[in-house]
Amino acid sequence: MANRVLALIQGQQLRPGDKLPAERELAHTMGVSRPVLREALRALSLMRVVDIRHGDGTYITSLEPQLLVSQLDFVFATDAVALNQLIEARRLVETGNARLAAGRITAEQLARLDELLAALRSRVADPAAFGDLDIEFHDAVCAAASNIVLSQVMRIIDTMGRVSRQRTGASRHVREVALRDHGAIIEALRARDPDAAEAAMHAHLDHIETALGAATR
Repeated sequence: MANRVLALIQGQQLRPGDKLPAERELAHTMGVSRPVLREALRALSLMRVVDIRHGDGTYITSLEPQLLVSQLDFVFATDAVALNQLIEARRLVETGNARLAAGRITAEQLARLDELLAALRSRVADPAAFGDLDIEFHDAVCAAASNIVLSQVMRIIDTMGRVSRQRTGASRHVREVALRDHGAIIEALRARDPDAAEAAMHAHLDHIETALGAATR
């Protein structure tokens, strides 16, 4: 629910200092009960996006992109729909990264991916270390795509993806599947086969989606 309120704020182009509509009006606009809306506003208050002034109203305090991205961990921790939407976004962005990388990757970048795969294999028993290396691996694929805009998008995805990685990375089986997936991605990039690279990344994200579904049930 909190992410729906955020979307409404951004859609109406409200700015820091602006006052939100009255609770009754906002609840009607969003088609929810007032208690449900209050919970969402309290969540946004904890995120420092709004300031609830009792007897006065609710005001926007900050819409700085980095603040919103970092605080959205709260939303992803409590909203299964948001987590699924994150996977959708990753599928769109990261399959494109892999396709571009297949045609642009350098020998040095391939060697770096091989190093990361070896490091992942050596840390498969350590969920935290494996998670950090997994982020490095996906960022390295993005770097090989040589697209500055995609690199910035990946920074946002990395930040938003912390919660989902914690959930899926807790399973040793999921980490071992990820190892195999990463190996397949590297081999497709080594062959400079865009279709195979895209398919390998797509399969990897399918596995992540399945693992995330199991972890949130």
